[in-house]
Amino acid sequence: MKESKLAIVIPFYKIDFFEDTLKSLALQTNQGFNVYIGNDGSPDDPQELIKKYDRQDNFHYKRFEENFGGKGKLSEQWERCIDLSRDEDWIMILADDDYLSTNFVDVLYKNLHTAEKEKTTLLRFKMRRVSENNEFLIDLEQPVLQTGKDYVWEDETKKRFISISENVFSRKVYNEKKFRKYPLAWRVPMMMYMDFTNNGNVLGINDAHIHIRRSSQQLTRRHDMDNYKRQAMELFYHDIIKEYEHAFHNFQNLQFLKVYNFYRSGRSRLPRPIYQYYKKYGGISEVIKYFIKKLIKR
Repeated sequence: MKESKLAIVIPFYKIDFFEDTLKSLALQTNQGFNVYIGNDGSPDDPQELIKKYDRQDNFHYKRFEENFGGKGKLSEQWERCIDLSRDEDWIMILADDDYLSTNFVDVLYKNLHTAEKEKTTLLRFKMRRVSENNEFLIDLEQPVLQTGKDYVWEDETKKRFISISENVFSRKVYNEKKFRKYPLAWRVPMMMYMDFTNNGNVLGINDAHIHIRRSSQQLTRRHDMDNYKRQAMELFYHDIIKEYEHAFHNFQNLQFLKVYNFYRSGRSRLPRPIYQYYKKYGGISEVIKYFIKKLIKR
């Protein structure tokens, strides 16, 4: 196995678009990376495809018998796939229906000096949205340097969105933080922008890109997974308020609080009564609105 600074980790389940993913790796202009594929108990066997595109002998495959994704444990699936990797300095999780521009690895390595200079542990690449049929939808470029909290707020206000595939992060920060165990990994990439940056900057790279596929087959688009999403929303907004309120303005925290209160079911509890947070972020008028809504619900 070649010495490499990059581990590309693929949590595999569906085979429908997987050939595009593997082909994009085989065509990289810089082959200085290793690929780790963890099969999440899929009914499909990708080994023939893997053999077809493992041209540099840098693909490594393991099948896990227990399916985690169907139980909402996607974060745990990501982590056990990362555990297959060795000591590469940088890690990316590439979804099994996304794929890379052929210059991705080369451009990454050219930017590592900048990442070291700026002390960034999270790098974010341009996203190219494509359809199930690989039709171009939109390009989403990234700011060169932007704080994790600004990315979170832009996702919250739908000015930008965060997924997992467009990110490369340092193994050191991953070992320190790991992923949040939100059901279905819903909002986990979003919280990663707080946890993995220590509220610092993310380095944006636009000279290479990730093709992010929009597909009806994606686990997170299935309606039978909605309960997992609701649980994750409660946990995410609880943690943002409890751990990171200092990073945001009051009007932003008020927005987070309202969403948290909508999804709140008793699985989580803030350190103080919730009305005190309404008062802190929005004043007495927001407290009054909160109690009026409580009375109406009764």
